Amino acid sequence: NDKELIAIKTYGQRGGTYVNVDMTTRSGMLRAEKMGLVASGKADMLFAMDPSFAGEHLYDKHHKGRILGLFRHPVDRLASKFYYLQKADWEKSYRPEWADMSILEWAEKHNKESNVMVKKLAGVKFHDTATEAALRLAMRTIEKRFVVGLTDNMKESIRRFNIVMNIDLTSNRNQNCMRKFFGHGTLKTNSNPHPKLEPGSPAWDVLAQDNALDIQLYEYILVLFDQQGEVIDSYARGISQ
Repeated sequence: NDKELIAIKTYGQRGGTYVNVDMTTRSGMLRAEKMGLVASGKADMLFAMDPSFAGEHLYDKHHKGRILGLFRHPVDRLASKFYYLQKADWEKSYRPEWADMSILEWAEKHNKESNVMVKKLAGVKFHDTATEAALRLAMRTIEKRFVVGLTDNMKESIRRFNIVMNIDLTSNRNQNCMRKFFGHGTLKTNSNPHPKLEPGSPAWDVLAQDNALDIQLYEYILVLFDQQGEVIDSYARGISQ
């Protein structure tokens, strides 16, 4: 249905409820804006591939939101992508040919990503060059709109997200969800074990050079993560009284 927002219940009463919009493309987000998705109240949470564009077009002073973002060191993320896509035959971006090359060869000759985090947050196109000005804009966007989390500190990140969303983590349903997706220790259903890329190695240095602005942004996110902890804990104490 292209003219009406419809909330669709999946898998009976146990499944989630979804709205008939596509948040993975800009055209889909513009359609959601035109149909008044946020104002309708049909969706409690939106998942967007382009958070800067989503924030600009879907929210206003009468309908505000907060972005929950999980961040990973840019070089670690790219290394994970290299190992994941060479075996993930269920993905459209599956790259079996990568299995026959070293990560250094891939970094030098095949990786096309450069500062994608800065670009997405500053509204820079993928094939354009990110600048210091774009980095500053990305930093302001994160500081103003994001509750930041770290994949290296997942337990604490999810705790903060739950506080912000007023989710009771002590309920059986939520505890089961945490066990399913994050497991115990290294037992995680949503992870892809792979060799660790060591800082200072040739492949690390190539990827770090190509993503220097993303690394600066990530270092800023680490500072925000520490700062936001006090604010969120203060909020939690306030709502518990």
